[in-house]
Amino acid sequence: MSIDDAIKGRRSVRTYKSDEIKEGLVRECIEAATFAPSAKNGQQWRFTVLTGESKDKFTDMYRNELGKLTFDVGSSFGSCTMMEEAPVVIVVWNTNERGWTTEVHSVSAAIQNLLLKAHSLGLGTCWIGDIFYTYEAIMDYFKKPWKLLAAITVGWTDVNPGPRPRLSVDEVAEFLN
Repeated sequence: MSIDDAIKGRRSVRTYKSDEIKEGLVRECIEAATFAPSAKNGQQWRFTVLTGESKDKFTDMYRNELGKLTFDVGSSFGSCTMMEEAPVVIVVWNTNERGWTTEVHSVSAAIQNLLLKAHSLGLGTCWIGDIFYTYEAIMDYFKKPWKLLAAITVGWTDVNPGPRPRLSVDEVAEFLN
């Protein structure tokens, strides 16, 4: 698959088959993530891979914590269902050792590499930000010294989403001489 095919063909997938994902494929995706650029080569990304019982316990906790909130949590319950159905959930952390915004950029670049690699392997993924509604509960659950940045669902896609509308280069860029 060419880089253009990977970039233009990747989609956020929200429906998965229940088929298992071999650990080796997940490792390939994470290895691709480690080749992202990072601020001062800090390689600030860390990943917690959840499958089976560990995923079930996490998603149960997440759903329970969402149920305690008294404000609108948007699409969070849908994201929870997606995490319950996907065979793999990867929780992404930022070590944020220096406190720089560029460290968040670094981890985000790693996530993009991971998503593109997964797509190239025929896997579907979705980058989930709804987890921030329960940030403190997730931090307490994992007891990591890092900062929570995202969750990613990974699985064999049960759908083939079509392309989403994109703005043209002329709409998003200005060229100055």
